[in-house]
Parts: sequence; structure tokens; C-alpha cells
Amino acid sequence: MITHPPVPSPLLQEAATSATTGAFQVAADVSAIILAVVAILFMVVAIVILAQLKRLLGSLQSQVQPVTDRARVAAENVEYISAVVREDVQRLHSSVAGLSDRLKGASERMEERVEEFNALMDVVQDEAESVLLDTAAVVQGVRAGARIVGDSMAKQPLEEAAGVDSDVANVQVKDADDTEGPIAGEEVTAPEEHRVP
Repeated sequence: MITHPPVPSPLLQEAATSATTGAFQVAADVSAIILAVVAILFMVVAIVILAQLKRLLGSLQSQVQPVTDRARVAAENVEYISAVVREDVQRLHSSVAGLSDRLKGASERMEERVEEFNALMDVVQDEAESVLLDTAAVVQGVRAGARIVGDSMAKQPLEEAAGVDSDVANVQVKDADDTEGPIAGEEVTAPEEHRVP
């Protein structure tokens, strides 16, 4: 046998539905009030936090202001120093360039002087060689003259002893000495090319 549950009456259903709906309505209203109170509390807390942040930022700004002023002054000093250093570097560069030009000119003049000195030394060497050759020629001439004078003095006693006329002896000595060197009493001269001016 099948039994069916009893069917409630429509009035009972309506009363139960209105009671459930009223309870939901009250709960919704209460929750809306709670949410409004929580939102107001959050707003108050946010306002308090913002006020504290504003005070903190104000104190930070008053503490940071001297640091920023000092940083600005330091930046100005760095800019001034960099400008001074730039000017000094430019002056130093121009000085170095001028010094380099002067050194180059002095080096060129020094090379010219060295070349002139070398030419002078060549002339001095030529003159010294010429003087030495002239001196050697004079010494050789003096030796030859001394030998002739010595030979003629040695022959004179022999000629007197032999009874030979002195004029004939002089002629013979002259003939014999023409091939060896200058005659005694003659001036000894160096060849033309080796004469000292």
C-alpha cells in the first residue's frame, strides 16, 4: 500500500513562506547595518592613518630639506670645480702644445748646428792634416839640409888636405847634392801644395 504525504494547505504554506521571508529580511537588514558600521570604522581608521602619514611626510620633508639643500650646494660646487678643471686642462694642453712646438724648433736648430759643427770639424781636420804634412815636409827638408851641411863640412877638411881648389869642391858638392836635396845655405821650402798659409 502506498501512502501519500499529507498535502499542506495553501494557507499554511503562505504563512511559512512569509515567516521565512521575514527572517531573511531581518537578517539582511542587520547585515547591512553591520556592513555600514564596519565601512565607517574602516573610513575612520583610514582617515587617522592618512593624518599620521601626512604628519610623517611633513617631518620627513623638514628633515630632508637640509639634505637636499646640501646636495644642491654640493652639485653647484662640483659643477664649479669641473669648470675650473676643464679650464686648467685646456691651459695645460695649450702649454704642452706650445712647448712641443718650441722643442721641435729647438731640435731643428740643434740639428743645423750639429751639421755646421761637423762641417767645421771636417775643415779643421783637413787643415790639421795639411799642417802635419807641411811640418813633415819641413822636417824632411831640415834633415836633408843638415845632412848636406854635415857632408860638406866633412868633405872640406879632406879637400884642403888633398889640395883641391875650394871652388871646384863647391861645384862638385852642388852637382852631387842636386839629386839629394837643397844646397847648404839655401832656404828649404815645402812644396806648393803643402805650404801653410
